[in-house]
Amino acid sequence: MLAVFRFTCLLGFLALLNACDLGPSPDADTIYLNGTILTMADPPTANALSVRDGKIQAIGTQDGVLRHKGNHTRVVDLNGQTLLPGFYASHTLLAAEVATLGSMEAAQNAYASQGFTTVVDGYADTASVKQLQDAALSDKLSLDFIALPLYSDAEALLKDKSWSFGSYRRRLKLGGVKLVLDGDSRDLSAWLALPYHSAPGKPENWRGEPLIPFSELAAFYRQAIKRHLQVFTHAVGDAAIDAIIQVAYEVKLSAEQNQRHVVLFSRFMRRNQLEQFAKLGLIPCFNSSQIYLQGDADLQYVGQASGEFQSPMKSAQTLNLPFSNHCQLPPQSQDSTTNGNNPPRSDSESNGNGNGNGNNNSNNAPQSTELLPVSLLAIWSSVNRLSQSGVILGPDERIDPDTALKALTIQAAYQFFEDDTKGSLSPGKLADMVILSDNPLTIAPGMLREIRVLETIKEGKTIFSQRTAAPASAISDTALPAKDTEKATETDTSAPPAAGHSSIPPVN
Repeated sequence: MLAVFRFTCLLGFLALLNACDLGPSPDADTIYLNGTILTMADPPTANALSVRDGKIQAIGTQDGVLRHKGNHTRVVDLNGQTLLPGFYASHTLLAAEVATLGSMEAAQNAYASQGFTTVVDGYADTASVKQLQDAALSDKLSLDFIALPLYSDAEALLKDKSWSFGSYRRRLKLGGVKLVLDGDSRDLSAWLALPYHSAPGKPENWRGEPLIPFSELAAFYRQAIKRHLQVFTHAVGDAAIDAIIQVAYEVKLSAEQNQRHVVLFSRFMRRNQLEQFAKLGLIPCFNSSQIYLQGDADLQYVGQASGEFQSPMKSAQTLNLPFSNHCQLPPQSQDSTTNGNNPPRSDSESNGNGNGNGNNNSNNAPQSTELLPVSLLAIWSSVNRLSQSGVILGPDERIDPDTALKALTIQAAYQFFEDDTKGSLSPGKLADMVILSDNPLTIAPGMLREIRVLETIKEGKTIFSQRTAAPASAISDTALPAKDTEKATETDTSAPPAAGHSSIPPVN
């Protein structure tokens, strides 16, 4: 009996010693409640969320999450607003934005004001990579940046062992290598399988042409795969996409390899090409905003069938093919008479050669009198598919708002092998989040582009805030007709959803 007593006392002493040696209190840094929380995971909604040390600590019912409230926990009342994962700007012209806005800090503020927490520099030449590296080493990056170096500049970066591909260092990651295979429909430089319907100033039966020969494209892929690098290829026309598919067969790609090579824009695809993407493991990064910005001209240049089937998101969803959606910041208007109208840029800025000189055709600008956040334009356009003249391009390719949001969050994260740390709201993931004025799942589809980004949060810290803005639902819906979308049903959960890495994010 004495031995048992001594053993019990020893256990008590060890427990007391262990309690004295506990780490920091598990109290939350911040708790969000009284709004709609869209997780982009299972379950799809929650009532409350807590953040600790830059990561999501818990998510679920209000009572459950409030158990993590301590004396110093900040409680944020969402006041009916919507919290969801931060957006990916999956392809931007960062150097042009920095030059236009005057500084890296100003460019980051502009991205943050549109809900972006991860920004992809889609034309990262040596100078822009050096600029990003300097900013990173000086701790001046408030967002995560993924640089896609042009292949001509990638060799020197591969030899520089101080910055490896595929992993972050001070918020900067070299994500893969970039190749430009064709141009854009606006200047008739997209490479098509059939002649343009109308090609003013071009030779008869003009189809565009590749910017590099097939042999060079194949060699590029082989070298990149040998070095375990993702390939990001600019391909707007279906002939360019055919070339990528042919190369993928030659180098024996398959979806099972999980290499996630990306075809940027993938605008004028054919249905059978989507099936090949699914088989080969190629991921399209669509550009639904161009349906609005260039759709009317596309009908003239490439014809009705191709113009309507561009960026075929619904068909991709049907094939369970994950896809992201391209976003770019609008250039700053130099005309004081525009009342702040800053039209989004299009992929034609690259002039088909990847230089990204930032030229913009104001005739293709939205006619709104206010700055239109391109994150919401991308969502609105993929749901409504309206051209500027009000024509619905490809009504069967419209997707629901939930799928449109996933293209900017979890599926974009999947594209960059980051779906285990970003893209959805699950315990253990980074607290990269955005607060919107309205719920995209319940607002009228035509009103989606009126939603305002109220706050952007990077790893638990607010980097942009405008929480006093009025909700879009207070504005009369004067948008052009769009398809009806079912309202989401909020699901409560008494336990936080489990964190984990999904092999393919849901697209249904």
